[in-house]
Amino acid sequence: MPPPETAAAVQPAAELPPRFTSGDGSAYRRLASAMLKAESKGETKVSVTVPVSGRPLEVAALCPRDGSIKVARPRVVVNGEPTAGWFQQCMTRPGMGMALDSVSVPKGVKQVTITFDVTGSGCVREKGGPCPTRTFSQHADWPLAVYEYTPPARPVEPDPVEAFPSQLGTLELAGRASGVWPRETSFELTVTSPGGYFRIEQLCTGDLADRLSLSYRIGDEASQGDEASQGEWACSRHRDLDETNGTLWSEKIPEGTKITISGKVRVRGGHPKRQVGWSVGVYSSKIVRLAR
Repeated sequence: MPPPETAAAVQPAAELPPRFTSGDGSAYRRLASAMLKAESKGETKVSVTVPVSGRPLEVAALCPRDGSIKVARPRVVVNGEPTAGWFQQCMTRPGMGMALDSVSVPKGVKQVTITFDVTGSGCVREKGGPCPTRTFSQHADWPLAVYEYTPPARPVEPDPVEAFPSQLGTLELAGRASGVWPRETSFELTVTSPGGYFRIEQLCTGDLADRLSLSYRIGDEASQGDEASQGEWACSRHRDLDETNGTLWSEKIPEGTKITISGKVRVRGGHPKRQVGWSVGVYSSKIVRLAR
């Protein structure tokens, strides 16, 4: 049996600010702060209790400079109930600085206790049981905080989403849909198959771009049944387009077949008066038979 890996501490980050204003004009005020230290191997979670004023609450973390998947990220627990928050941005964009995520508050409460927990980071809880303890090769200092924010008096229009290129390598742009959430929350477009596959790309802008997700269906459920390609993916302000990293691929579709691609758009946590620009690009890939 190989010896256990030696834990390597990641460089600490600076303190989270007491107040700041986001790019869309939302004014944030820090209610509490906490720290999980890399040097304290036995300290796997920390809790803070904050008042509930009716304004939206968010949790924040300063991402380690090393965004490796080997770094244990804190999960967020509100009044004993796990949430979807895992500070995923810290893994996908190393050294990005502060990451924010939504917190759902139970109705009618005057205060909530929020726990940041790196025990069993990344596990899936089965039947309400605890997450198993996992060993990671890296520990990190996690400066953490809870904020409340006041939305802007009027929604701020997000930056335009960049145009999709007409080609990505051998792929050709077959259709495009775009909008601004929450004004536009769904789309549907029809494209014609060149005798191959379709793939989907997505791009977003705005402060809450990382919290927007799009659900897709390629094809008609009534006509294709379980063969219809479908799924839901989170968007991002920092996604790079290339020929290989498509969000969703269709099955092979005969040449000349018209196919409908539909989807719904949502932002985790809601967030009134805060807007996100989104755009979906559908690319076609023709199957080329080589001469023998």
